[in-house]
Amino acid sequence: MTAVGSLLSEYRKRNHLSQLDLGMMADVSARHISFIETGKSMPSREMLLKLADTLSLSLHDSNLLLNSGGFAPVFSHFELGAPEMEPVREALTMMLEKQNPFPALVLDGDWNILMINAGQQFLAQQLAIKPKEDGSNNLLELVFDQDCYRPHIANWEEVAGNLLRRLRRQMLAYSKPSHIALFKKLLSMTPPPDWQQPDYQSQERPILTVNIRVGDQTLKMFSTLSQFGTALDVGTEEILIENYFPADESSRAFFPKRADEFLI
Repeated sequence: MTAVGSLLSEYRKRNHLSQLDLGMMADVSARHISFIETGKSMPSREMLLKLADTLSLSLHDSNLLLNSGGFAPVFSHFELGAPEMEPVREALTMMLEKQNPFPALVLDGDWNILMINAGQQFLAQQLAIKPKEDGSNNLLELVFDQDCYRPHIANWEEVAGNLLRRLRRQMLAYSKPSHIALFKKLLSMTPPPDWQQPDYQSQERPILTVNIRVGDQTLKMFSTLSQFGTALDVGTEEILIENYFPADESSRAFFPKRADEFLI
């Protein structure tokens, strides 16, 4: 089995498709799919792109499939600070500013914080959250860290369990080494003992809130995650915009009342 055949087989099985299923969806014979996977046939660049599209692969995985077949990547992978990403940075800045006075963050595909708005910076200041000495800026690690957000989250076990299950789904779906490494690191940071067994029967809310203690008040917040819908760049496709919203009246009033302290 060739590298491209092995990788195609992995992606196909990850989507729970037989060779016949993939062939029918891509308008290719199951025999040809079999020949590619066993190395009896070397696919063209166009065929690999067609199969990648049929399998709904990410841009990153599409590039890997092309590389395994001996072809150059099609999709770019720019860092957020690159000149080519200026329109993306402008859009992200606009979204962050629009979310003020409530918190918002921009994350990469590994949950590292790339940008924050004034509302998020103010919240971190209120909690006396300082930058990590090792330079780590991973949101999930900060939530699990005893010196960062962990002691300030009243329902930490519930939130941490939800984050671990979400990361596990990502890890199982994409087999990304960085996700696997992050998952192992979080498991070493004393996770909730029953994180694999959520108590859905006791849930009476429509959405999970993060209950953050700030002084003598507990803010109840929930978040949304957004992505670029027409990304043609690997880095852009993986960017997440997380916006936080208040879940009750007292939380809704907290940030606007203090806005003059952090908004100019």
